[in-house]
Amino acid sequence: MLVCLAAVPAEAAPWLVVSDIHLNPYDRSSAPSARGKDSNWALWESALHAMRAADPNPPVVIAAGDFLAHKFPTLVRQNNGSSTQAAAEDVMRRIESSLASAFPHARIVVTMGNNDDPCGDYRPEHSGSYLDALSRIWHQPMSVGAHYVAPLAAPDRAVVDDDVFWSAFAHVCGTDHGDAAQEQITWLRRTLDATSPSTRDVIVEHEPPGIDAWATLYAYRFLVIPYLHARDDAAYQQLTSANASRIAFVIAGHAHRADFRVLGGVPTIIAPSISPIFKNNPAFLMLDVDARGTLRDYAIIGYDPASATWKPIFDFDRLYNANVVDVASMRAAHDRIGNDPSVRSAWASALVAGSPVGGVSESNWRTAWCAQTEEGRAFDACARLERRLLVIPIVGGLLSLVVLLSIALIISRFVGKPRRDAV
Repeated sequence: MLVCLAAVPAEAAPWLVVSDIHLNPYDRSSAPSARGKDSNWALWESALHAMRAADPNPPVVIAAGDFLAHKFPTLVRQNNGSSTQAAAEDVMRRIESSLASAFPHARIVVTMGNNDDPCGDYRPEHSGSYLDALSRIWHQPMSVGAHYVAPLAAPDRAVVDDDVFWSAFAHVCGTDHGDAAQEQITWLRRTLDATSPSTRDVIVEHEPPGIDAWATLYAYRFLVIPYLHARDDAAYQQLTSANASRIAFVIAGHAHRADFRVLGGVPTIIAPSISPIFKNNPAFLMLDVDARGTLRDYAIIGYDPASATWKPIFDFDRLYNANVVDVASMRAAHDRIGNDPSVRSAWASALVAGSPVGGVSESNWRTAWCAQTEEGRAFDACARLERRLLVIPIVGGLLSLVVLLSIALIISRFVGKPRRDAV
């Protein structure tokens, strides 16, 4: 069980994971951002202070993408910025500087998110001046494809991919990139294959595999929305399954909800967000990683707006009685969520870091729960969306009929209309 918000001996120092900061540099309020807004500097500085209080000397700090505020190019224009790229670089530089200052001895590992390019949302850059700048800012070789390998002590490496290229919504910025998504898959395959079987890796990425439960809920479950394109999701999961023995765990973000999932044969932890824009409370993770690179436990530290304090929200071991975080313990935790209402309630609260809004309810919790382990038709059955499969063809047929009748009506009005000069 992790010790939270107290000094931890150096030999037992946990890792820290932060994601989806979504920093709005133009919000200069002295109070941390309220729910429904992206992060301001006050919230980010408060989060840094809480991270240092939780662990002043972590060996590793992971930042899992989405550093820039939503609709960042629009914000720049509204505030008379002359260059979106210059503004993005400035935000990145200030976040890097603040992390390096707070944790001068940590290995800082970062990946790019879908909001982190000046071109706009889901417009990742394959190569160019912006990635060149980020390579200098973050001190990582990110100039092509934004992927790289960072050496660690245990596990041996952080393998950082930019899976935004695999997103179902991605459109690569620029033209000279070929098949950037396939290139990312090829790089990951070669990287995992190029080491001995004894090598242990942590994969760091922004989007998790499988179903986007929250977008699916926003679509009233009429549509089931995946995070990644089907081709790339399948290729990624084939790679992780084939290399499961050498992958210790996977860290992702993007969902703005703290959760886990077991897809592709490896345990994946989804980090919460600092940004409270989706009515969640801001939060970050502490990971208990032992000297062999085994993930023994993880905890969520969240911000309580009512008391303006950061406090422990969730501990995997405490809730699920597991002395290690792996595929078996995640599956056991998944079963307990499904069968035990009290465990399910604690899980639901942890999803949004204790916020009273923005989470799941008794009527829709299965959507998020089933996404932990299932996708495709298995997800539909688990989430009890079989009726959707029956309704969609009916609705599609009715819409088609309406379109055909409309076309027929238009044709009849013009074809059947007598000419003015007819006798």
